Amino acid sequence: MYNCAVRPTYSVFRRAAVAAFALCLLAAPLAAHPHMFLESRAEIVLNSGELSGVWLEWTLDSFFSADLIHGYDLDRNGSFDAAETRALEQGAFVNLRHYHYFTFIRVGSARTNPSGVRNFSARQSGGSVIYRFFVDLSRHASDEVFLAVYDYTYFCDIRYPQRNPVTITDPSPVPGKTARWEIVENRDYPVYYNPLGAIDDTTVYYKPAPGLATYYPREIRIFRGER
Repeated sequence: MYNCAVRPTYSVFRRAAVAAFALCLLAAPLAAHPHMFLESRAEIVLNSGELSGVWLEWTLDSFFSADLIHGYDLDRNGSFDAAETRALEQGAFVNLRHYHYFTFIRVGSARTNPSGVRNFSARQSGGSVIYRFFVDLSRHASDEVFLAVYDYTYFCDIRYPQRNPVTITDPSPVPGKTARWEIVENRDYPVYYNPLGAIDDTTVYYKPAPGLATYYPREIRIFRGER
């Protein structure tokens, strides 16, 4: 069940749409509830049975998408050309590096974030803007890797869709070698956040402390296995 919290679209945001996503991502929560939402799908990519990375695809809410379309689809043709995509990436995506691209990786008890992402693209569908980009996971050589997509500041409500949240592709499969996935709530490795943090607070807390609230990530468990 998805209870998606959205923010209204105001004309002032439309006039400032060139920086809309960046501005929203810079705004830490004034209260512990989300102000926009997106749906995240994952395409796990294997290479000869070995983990290569993941394509993340984010469908942004219709209100926020309207701001981005107004600000970046300058020829109003219903799609982003190469120049518009570059402008959209620079003006409304790269700021996510300060938030680890909302992407968290865990192997055992070791938790990391991607140092960067690549191959960003954006498209429009049914009034929504859809981001797609690649996260390299090749250095995580393990039989079990956990991947989670969430906003620890609670500004964005990020959900996995109920249908087909994860797919696995392998352009050069090895007979008898495959990977599987499941989505599980991590009760053993929670994340802590400050619901009253400063507007520029991007701290990730992995230990409890006074004043912090607790969040249990829903992780995509990627695990190897023989057919």
